[in-house]
Amino acid sequence: MNNQFELTATLCKVDTLRYTPAGVPVLDVVLQHESWQEENGLRCQVKFELPAKIIGQDAQAWQHKQGKMVSVTGFLAQRSQRILRPVLRIQHITEYKG
Repeated sequence: MNNQFELTATLCKVDTLRYTPAGVPVLDVVLQHESWQEENGLRCQVKFELPAKIIGQDAQAWQHKQGKMVSVTGFLAQRSQRILRPVLRIQHITEYKG
């Protein structure tokens, strides 16, 4: 099954860096996206916020970059074992240069 996600968005919220019990850095962020898309032959404006998570060395690098526009790739996963709402698990993140 395929579960690949690609998005250009703004880091509109960046939480405090935390660590797992194993010492792995985790950074919870919220991505804000706005664009025009074509659907059924018509252009429509799309706006949304998406919760996301950066795990590992990238978490440390992005902890002070709120407001930056970024390109991300990753996959959607459930928020936790009890909460099935999706969260984007960011595997690769770069600053968007336009």
